[in-house]
Amino acid sequence: MAHSSRRFLGGMSSIWILLGVSAMGCVPHYKDYGHFVVTPRQTHSQKAYVIEPPDTILIVAPGATEIDGISQRLRPDGAITLHLLGDVIAAGKTPTDLAHEIQEKILDFYEDVQVQVQVTGFNSKFFYMAGETTTGPRSFTGRDTVFSAVMAAGLPRTSWPEKAALLRPNEEGELIHRMSVNLKAMIETGDFKHNAVLEEGDIVWIPINPLAAVGVVTQNLLAPIQPVLNATTTPGQLNDF
Repeated sequence: MAHSSRRFLGGMSSIWILLGVSAMGCVPHYKDYGHFVVTPRQTHSQKAYVIEPPDTILIVAPGATEIDGISQRLRPDGAITLHLLGDVIAAGKTPTDLAHEIQEKILDFYEDVQVQVQVTGFNSKFFYMAGETTTGPRSFTGRDTVFSAVMAAGLPRTSWPEKAALLRPNEEGELIHRMSVNLKAMIETGDFKHNAVLEEGDIVWIPINPLAAVGVVTQNLLAPIQPVLNATTTPGQLNDF
């Protein structure tokens, strides 16, 4: 039985090699660089900030004591509740737009009131890490770059940094822009020409390297026969004592 198992493993070795070679061509190369990299190079997000739940905002309205200094977290329905004004939908608006709306409403009760809205809790915006890294959502700051995001998440030995990609969905969640990024070259040579500033919802994807991929396939292939392999090797191991 042990000889049969060794023959099985020996016969599989050529298949594992082929799997590793084939994996080299499995990662597409994306060339949508013009959408992500601009000149002069941007240092922060170019999108106006849109308030969404569960952001927290502060109302500044000197002269209107009922709303001045009020801090509220947006409810799940996107609204806040203010004295005199009742429910006001804040979600989907920039701080400036919301301030103008509140100002128009409060002028029914006051004269010459200026209103400002400040976001004090940026809780609703994320970008995402996926693949061979520490995966999951990350709080969006507006200054995140591909490099800073990857350095924070980490690159395990199973990752393939030469074939990383930046993916950008639209508001409907459809991936509309893709850019390949050679993180290895970025780290080793300091070539930051593709170190794009991330936008809300962006996905930084790092694939598994071919050798690690072969290991995963091997593990999955051997899983059903592992009990048999263990049974055939244990007697031999015991005879050594």
